Amino acid sequence: MILDRRQLMSLSAAGVAGVMMSGLPARAQGNSTSTEFLDHFSAKGFEKLKPLSLLTEFGFNGGLRYDDTRSDYPAGPSVCVQPACRIDDIGKAKKPGVLALFNIMVVNVPDASLAGTTAEQLLEFAIEHAGLDPAKIVYVSTDLFEPYLKDSALLQKGQFVRRERGESMTTGEGSGFFAPAGHPQTPGFPTVSIHYPINADAEPEMNFPLPDHLEIGEIILEDQQAGRPGPVGGGFGLERLALASGKPAPDFTESRVEFLRLARLEAEETGRKLPEGYAAYSTL
Repeated sequence: MILDRRQLMSLSAAGVAGVMMSGLPARAQGNSTSTEFLDHFSAKGFEKLKPLSLLTEFGFNGGLRYDDTRSDYPAGPSVCVQPACRIDDIGKAKKPGVLALFNIMVVNVPDASLAGTTAEQLLEFAIEHAGLDPAKIVYVSTDLFEPYLKDSALLQKGQFVRRERGESMTTGEGSGFFAPAGHPQTPGFPTVSIHYPINADAEPEMNFPLPDHLEIGEIILEDQQAGRPGPVGGGFGLERLALASGKPAPDFTESRVEFLRLARLEAEETGRKLPEGYAAYSTL
């Protein structure tokens, strides 16, 4: 089953929706968008990186790749499309946009002072290649986002929902601050999350969380008051960007089947044992 934006709207309202159809169009669309993303940024001098393994040696997240965070980065800017899977998403399977397997289209820049430029480059890609309306984008962050908003005419076309720093640091989910508890690379940095309406006519309520909006990406910010070491960067969820632009994307069931297939294939190729997270998804 694949979902387009109309079906996602129905899912959001009723909790159950979808039309049985081949998953190939969604995968083809995803491959096309990810290739465009890699080519777009490599043409700007970003080094293409191979994705990290889907299975990890850590107990965190059931031994599955949580996100694109690396233990080290190249000296220059880089771009990657990273498959990931989160064990906590099993309990969110009916939530719009949640997938068992998803792909993060991400860029990283070693110079933290270029965070604003990188943010604009990411947004320009989403606007030009995915057709998003910049006026419908909602940004959720803390006061650390305000200097970026002030300096960017592009960002100013959207709307800003401000959270308190303490609240965002406590949750650490990425709308203001990203710091997942137990993450082996211990990331902890200020962010802005990017949201787009599921319903094209929806008016955002200026409170977080945003009803009828889909979080499609995050951007790492430099703390211009305290400073922080690089890298900065950010990116979009490949499948969520597709849904936001009205294109087909896999649903949870289809992405679960693909995750199980890829996990088994990687385990066979590497000799690595299938982790706890695989078992949790395989018994659904």
